[in-house]
Amino acid sequence: MKAKLNAVHDNDLEALLIKLNLLDKIKNGELKCKFTQETITLENLHSIFPEEGTIKLVSDSPKAIILLSEYINEKNL
Repeated sequence: MKAKLNAVHDNDLEALLIKLNLLDKIKNGELKCKFTQETITLENLHSIFPEEGTIKLVSDSPKAIILLSEYINEKNL
């Protein structure tokens, strides 16, 4: 089974976040990691993915990345 991964270059990240209406919320410290609840910043943002009609964010902490991997395997994404 092949998984599809969409990547965004750092140079394009802010444009994507604007398109998703997330940039101001991130800059204001309003968004949390789905798995660790730590505040997401432009510096610690690891992943963005859709879930049940909303956008979820994941921090770059080792714990969050492990939990994201487990989540992807569990959901067969």
